[in-house]
Amino acid sequence: MGRRLVPGLLAVLVLAGCSSAAPDPSPTVPVAHVVEAADCMAPQVLAALDLTPAAGTAATVPSSAAPHVDAPAPGRVPSTFVATGAVECTPGGTLVDSAGTWSSVRARRLDGDTTALEAALALAPAPTSQGCTPAPVSRLDLWLVDALGRAVRASLPEGACGGGPRAEITTALDALEVTDTATYPVGLLEPAPNP
Repeated sequence: MGRRLVPGLLAVLVLAGCSSAAPDPSPTVPVAHVVEAADCMAPQVLAALDLTPAAGTAATVPSSAAPHVDAPAPGRVPSTFVATGAVECTPGGTLVDSAGTWSSVRARRLDGDTTALEAALALAPAPTSQGCTPAPVSRLDLWLVDALGRAVRASLPEGACGGGPRAEITTALDALEVTDTATYPVGLLEPAPNP
C-alpha cells in the first residue's frame, strides 16, 4: 500500500508545481511618483522608446524646443491616484520639413474608464510558453493622468513572447477614447540638401 501512495503523492506534487500562479509583481515593482504632467519628450521616455539619437549622427533638437525635465522611473500606480485617462507615447516614424528628416514621437491622449487598464497594469509578466516565437518589439511608454493633469509613469508587465506589454494592456487601451494626438520631432536624422 505504501508503494502505491508514493507515485500518487509525486503526481500531486508535480501538478501543484505546474499549476502555481504567477507571482504578484507588486512587492518588486516600486510605486510610481506623481508628477505635474505627462511628457512624451522627457529624455528617459525617448530612451525607452529607442529614440535617443545614436552617437555620430547629425541628430539635433529643433531650435524651438523647450528643455524637458527628467521623467521618473516607471512604477506601480499608487492606490491613492485616481486616473481619468492615459497618455500613450510611441515612436512616430519620420517627419520631413525644410530642415530635413526627423525622428519623432507620437503622443496620444486617451480618456474614459481606466479600471480595466489599471487591472492589466497590476498583472505579473505573462509566463513564457513553449514554442513561443518572439514578437516584434512594440515600443510603448505609458502615463496615467488624473483630473488635474498630474501623471504617473506606469510600469508595463511584458507579454508571453516578449516584444511588448501584455495583450490585456493593449486591449484596455483600445477601449479608451482617443481625444488628442500629436507628433513631435525628436532628432534631425538627415539634413535637407543645400539648395
